[in-house]
Formats: sequence, C-alpha cells, structure tokens
Amino acid sequence: MDTARGAAQAERSANQVACLRFLADADEARTVGAISEGTGLSRPTVHAVLDDLLETGLVEAASPATAGPGRPARAFRFARETGLVAGVDLGPRGARAIICDLSGRRLGYAELAPERKADLSLIPRALDAAAGSTDLGRLRAVGVGLPGVVEADGRLRASLAMPDLVGLPVAELLAKELEQPIVVDNDIKLAALAEQRGGAGRGYSDVVYLQIGHRLSVSIVLNGVIRQGRHRLAGELGAQRGMRWTRNAQRGQLIWSVRPTSAEVLSAAAAGDADAQAEVEDLCAQIAGRIATVLLVVDPEVVVVRGGALQDSDALLRPLAAAVEQELVFPERPPFVASALGREAVVLGAVGNAFDRCSSGIYGVHGYPSPWAHITQELERTTQ
Repeated sequence: MDTARGAAQAERSANQVACLRFLADADEARTVGAISEGTGLSRPTVHAVLDDLLETGLVEAASPATAGPGRPARAFRFARETGLVAGVDLGPRGARAIICDLSGRRLGYAELAPERKADLSLIPRALDAAAGSTDLGRLRAVGVGLPGVVEADGRLRASLAMPDLVGLPVAELLAKELEQPIVVDNDIKLAALAEQRGGAGRGYSDVVYLQIGHRLSVSIVLNGVIRQGRHRLAGELGAQRGMRWTRNAQRGQLIWSVRPTSAEVLSAAAAGDADAQAEVEDLCAQIAGRIATVLLVVDPEVVVVRGGALQDSDALLRPLAAAVEQELVFPERPPFVASALGREAVVLGAVGNAFDRCSSGIYGVHGYPSPWAHITQELERTTQ
C-alpha cells in the first residue's frame, strides 16, 4: 500500500513539474488544451494538476492571449512574481546582490562598497539596494558566497581574505536576521558551478575553474556537482605548507610588477605591451605544473579561466595552455576557455545554489529544476 501511495505521489509530483515548467517557459497564459499538448498529459490530468498549483499560488487563472469565436477557454499563467530568491557575493572589497523571481528572471542587482571593513551587515544592505521597490517580504531563500573554507552548516572555517568572519556560523546568523533559509558556500566553488550550469562550461559535466586575480584559485565540478571533498578542502591548493603559486606571492596574494592588478596586466598584454606579455608568460610557466597536476587527477572536459576582461582573455589563455601542454606527456588535454560570466559568476552561483538547495521550499513542488537558463541569460546580457 505504501509503495503504491509513493508511486502515485511521485507521478503527481512529476505531472506538477511538467505543467509548471511548461507555464514557466511561456511568456503568456496558456489554455488547458495547450498545456496538454505541450506536456503530453491528458486534459483531465492537467485539470487536476492545475487545481493543485492554483492552491499553492504558483499558478493563476488569466485571460488567454488569443481568443477565437465563441466563449474563450480558461487560461493559466505561472505566477513567477509571487516569490523571490536572492544571491549575495560578499568579499573584502564589498558585496554584489541579485534578486530573481521564481522563474529565475532578474528583478534587481546592486554592488556596494563597505564603509569601513566588509562584514555580514553588508549583506542585508546589498539585498535592500538590489530590491529597490521590490517587496523583500516575498523572499523564499538566499544564497551567499564567501572567500574561504565554508563548512556544510554554513560556518566559515578559514579565510585569508576575511579573517574577522572566521568561526562565525554565517548561515545561522543570517537566517535569524533575514528569517529565510540561507545557503552558504565558497565563492570560487559557486563561480565554477555557475560557469558549468550556464556559462563557458555549459554542456560539460566535468569542469575545472581557474581564477587569476588578486589571488589564484581553483575549483572543480564533477558530474555537474561541486566537488567539496570529505573536509570541504577540494581545490584548496594554497593550504599546502610552503606552496606558493608564484615566487612573488605573499600569503596567497599575487603581486604584479608591470601593473597593479591582474586585469590591468592582461589588458596591457592584450594591447601588445612586451613587459606585460613577459610577466603573463612567466606567471603561466610558474603555475603550469600545479595546473597540470590537477588536470591529470581530474581529467576534466574543459578548463574555464577567469583573468581580466573578456576581450583580453586570449592574452592569458594562449600562454597558459602552451605552458601546461609542456608539462603533460599525453597529447590529450582539455580546452582552455574564457569565463562567460566574469565578475558576476559568484553571485550567479549563489542565487543558483539557493534554487538548487531550497527548491522544495521555494516552489512547494518536489523535483522542480532550478531555472539556471533564465538566470544566466539575464546576467550574460548585462556583463558582456
């Protein structure tokens, strides 16, 4: 009896997901007939599903977009505006926040610099700035990205970038303040997830993400899932004693000689500055051995690299790929491609992770997929 009930519930959930996805992808109200044709479900099944979804508030009756002769058929739309999901990227230089509706479409975005030093108080302020006139009372979940080792319960275990937050139960503190489910993860891991789901790694299951900026960071996505490791240390190469990515790195911070930042160095290299090109090539030669080791352990399908601006990426990708190739015996190696989501990759990963981890609570429907395609479409339009 329990087995039969479980099978019936699973079928009911699958039907709800099918109808809701069809309506979520539509830009206008759809009739029962159109939903039936689009999902392959019978009309009686669609009617039953719509009754359930109307009760949850996820669907509402609306006038059909077009009407033929006679009495118009009832139509239904996905009430995407009834709930909100947010993401925040918090770092030592400030916070980025994004607000999405239930379909993943972006409603607001903001970047805030700290008045003195970045701390957790910047998160609700960034959310308010991103929301604008949007009512945050409809918020259903918040994802947060932090620099450092983040425990499964949302506690920041270690961080060179934000030492004042180390040891704090970040997820618990924010959940009390915002009165919403909070999911927290490492910023670079969230960037890797975003690139794999909707960026330069889209279509690949196994992705290595390499970020070269103020620091050099690596993250791995395997089978479409962030590789955390038993102690959530996967990718934390800088935690090895005595390991320095480059000769002039100081406590993980990359120090450049030609220009102050990696973005400026890459921009100069792309413009033909010989000194900048030499410094980039030297960096690539120094880090190639470590990157090659990661590739041989993971054997990914693609390596997504974020350095400076997208238009300058070739100045880094070419020497990096060449230097890594020199370290490998086998000719097979994954392609090196530029990040498609740039500096917004972390905040995108944060909101997408909130959708992933809190889906049942957000929608009240079991098994509804996260709307990564809509999130990345919105961000790609504004970051390219």
